[in-house]
Amino acid sequence: MTNSGPYHDGERQVQALAGKSGQGEAMGRAIAKSITPGAWQFLAAQSMLVLGSWDGARGAWPSLLFGEPGFAVTHDGTEVQLAVPSAWADHHDPLWHNLRQNGLISLLAIELSTRRRLRINGHLRSVADELLAEGRLDVIVDQAYPNCPKYIQRRILRMDRTQPGRPCMQENHSLNADHASLIANADACFVASVHQESGTDVSHRGGLPGFVRVESTTRLRIPDYVGNGMFNTLGNIHESGFAGLLFIDFDNGRQLQVIGDAKIDWSRESATVERSWLLDIQRVRESSLPHGLKWEFVDFSPFNPTPMLLA
Repeated sequence: MTNSGPYHDGERQVQALAGKSGQGEAMGRAIAKSITPGAWQFLAAQSMLVLGSWDGARGAWPSLLFGEPGFAVTHDGTEVQLAVPSAWADHHDPLWHNLRQNGLISLLAIELSTRRRLRINGHLRSVADELLAEGRLDVIVDQAYPNCPKYIQRRILRMDRTQPGRPCMQENHSLNADHASLIANADACFVASVHQESGTDVSHRGGLPGFVRVESTTRLRIPDYVGNGMFNTLGNIHESGFAGLLFIDFDNGRQLQVIGDAKIDWSRESATVERSWLLDIQRVRESSLPHGLKWEFVDFSPFNPTPMLLA
């Protein structure tokens, strides 16, 4: 890191520009170098993880992994062992190539049904081909911390006779009408970002359907709602100038990964939307999820801004 403490220069600069340096400093005390024992059981109970990786150039990729509870565990809080079922892994996902490039990895354990989430940033103990081919990832923890439940829509994930999905269905350099519709109706997405010295990060963003705006076939606008003041994602964007988004089509069992150049727009839209950021799309990847995954919608977050605030 370029600074002592839990933040790099980009995070500190964005905190200062947003007038949240004090809040960021206070929240930074929650960032630890290991996973607290109270979160070990939570991690082991998960059947879905979101991972962030970096291709070594201008590609920050968010990816999904699934497995029976227990496929991700820690025994001492300093290292996470992942055993990804080969049949459920999309080996064409950029994740696997990226891990071979640099071993940088971030994990988001998010339980939509309870709105609990745990963020882990780290690096692989080994990038040996045989381990990656077997889906065995030993992650050394560099940072770990919980996040608040704001803006998460509750869904219950059910796994029924799960089978692998098809590999990548299509890749493009812009959105088609179907992609644009998926994004315009999404109430959640995941964002991957990178700081070249501090590593990768992956986080959740949520809101009412339409909170991510499709401004054109090559540009998205993502609002930055009132949050914890850490600015991990925006700090990375401020420094690197690129990011990636992942959208889940919960009804049709597919995912959309979108990466590109990113920049912060500091224009304040409302009391809730303090700023936004833009993603200028470079690559779009659509693929199916493992068959047999079903999500049951429960309710929207009570913290979501009203439609009037989104206008």
